[in-house]
Amino acid sequence: MPPKKTERPAQIHFRLTEKEYQAIMKKVEESGLSISDFSRRTLLGQTIVSAPPADFYVLLREVKRIGGNLHQLLKKLNVLGIAHSYELERLQNDIAETISMLYKTFRPGEG
Repeated sequence: MPPKKTERPAQIHFRLTEKEYQAIMKKVEESGLSISDFSRRTLLGQTIVSAPPADFYVLLREVKRIGGNLHQLLKKLNVLGIAHSYELERLQNDIAETISMLYKTFRPGEG
């Protein structure tokens, strides 16, 4: 939870050329952060990544749904003796790695 406004009484003001302002605002927009958060994180040396594409969360939800369906299917096959538990475990790990990769690639504002 970010600090309340009263917990940040100090302010920094500085001037920019129009070109500098536009370049900074473009980066702020790409980050998905407010200008205050972007400035604070940048000045504190944190790495700013671009916000994920609009359909990132749709894609993530779909991958999780597919993983859940696959998990249920392989459990049934395992009970019937058609699939082995190591296959189930391998596929679960593959899905988990895909989800992790998506988060690492598209997590906004992480430093």
